[in-house]
Amino acid sequence: MHNIIYDRWGDCLWILTGDEGAECKVLRASRDLRSIEVVLAGNQQARAVAAIPTETGLYLSTDTPSEKNHVYRLDRAGNVEQVGDLASSSIYGCRVGKAMFFSTMIEPSVVNASREVQIAGSSDGANWQVLASWKKDRLPMRYFQYGNAFLPGGENSTRYLAATTIAVERDDLVTTIWEVESA
Repeated sequence: MHNIIYDRWGDCLWILTGDEGAECKVLRASRDLRSIEVVLAGNQQARAVAAIPTETGLYLSTDTPSEKNHVYRLDRAGNVEQVGDLASSSIYGCRVGKAMFFSTMIEPSVVNASREVQIAGSSDGANWQVLASWKKDRLPMRYFQYGNAFLPGGENSTRYLAATTIAVERDDLVTTIWEVESA
């Protein structure tokens, strides 16, 4: 299992699982886990670690080294739409006010060749852009860490976004805080 996220608008849990084939799933469960429904499954585009519930649906970022990565929106009616592209795998996401953010990590991959850790953001859920980036340091990932930007989980009612970077040039183990404009 990759993550469990509570959705206060749907009063449910989102369970994200799997790395390969049929084990990759996005599940919706009742809070008591008596009811579990498969919403997405069976391919790398259902492989996720980070998700952000909103009033209108669930935003999730893919975490696959074998295909291009994207941000998807799953609306409350069950429709899935690709709304953004990511340079590589993503395992952290958060919301600040109405704005949403996903970070990418650098891991060995033929498909995701980017050597930059990025934070992509959107104020409306439809238009995603890279807001910050850091170059991966020269140390080998096998021994010293994948480049990454850690974002805080949970709900953030402040107007501040914090990110801590690791295995990047100049900002290794640095926490940066930005003030996010309200929409």
